Amino acid sequence: MANITVTLPDGSERELPAGSTTLDLAASIGSGLKKAAVAATVNGTDVDLTRELADGDEVAVITSNTDEGRHVLRHSTAHVLAQAVTRLYPGAKFSLGPAIENGFYYDFDLPDGQTFSDDDLVRIEAEMKQIVRENQPFVRSEHSMFEAKAIFADQPYKIEIIQRVESAAGDDLDAGEVSSDGTISAYRNTDEFIDMCVGPHVPSTGRLQHFKLQKVAGAHWRGNEDGIMLQRLYGTAWESKQALA
Repeated sequence: MANITVTLPDGSERELPAGSTTLDLAASIGSGLKKAAVAATVNGTDVDLTRELADGDEVAVITSNTDEGRHVLRHSTAHVLAQAVTRLYPGAKFSLGPAIENGFYYDFDLPDGQTFSDDDLVRIEAEMKQIVRENQPFVRSEHSMFEAKAIFADQPYKIEIIQRVESAAGDDLDAGEVSSDGTISAYRNTDEFIDMCVGPHVPSTGRLQHFKLQKVAGAHWRGNEDGIMLQRLYGTAWESKQALA
């Protein structure tokens, strides 16, 4: 099998077997980098560590102790939050869950008029930790608009996002949900849970060890004061126990 050559940020080149991923590149540089890696940038685009490299690619490994790496950690943890809520509250609908400065949030619409209380944060966080222990892989897939509507048929807020993109009415609120070319990408953790997102994400939930839920708040869907009031859960996530503290 032929080898490929990629260029690192310092201008040096590295030769790898064809079919190597960004994680393989990190491992070839050193075990410490492999352990710290959470994503990579290939030719200016942030990608998952499972991304297969091509000859001539320019590659930078993103580590967890950088602003870019913490963003990946926090966005990935937001997905785990949504999965935990849907486990604990069957029929829950989830809308947007971005990474923000020092943390993340996710907005939910619970069935039958249910609401979150501060006491629920302990139970939800415990379920998130269980998902982390399960070390579920984040598996990326790409879909047409038609396929995405079928996948998210029971999630009306995701359907609205897809429809807005379809009608060219999307705005910055959708930036983390769909790519600029309108392709709908999604990340599946289990047969039961999939979320729409451009990524990248950590390879598996086991990488998300250091997080904490912080508070419950209300948030109108798309900031429309006449619209539906959703419930927002805020949290924070870091690369280490020391940073979290």
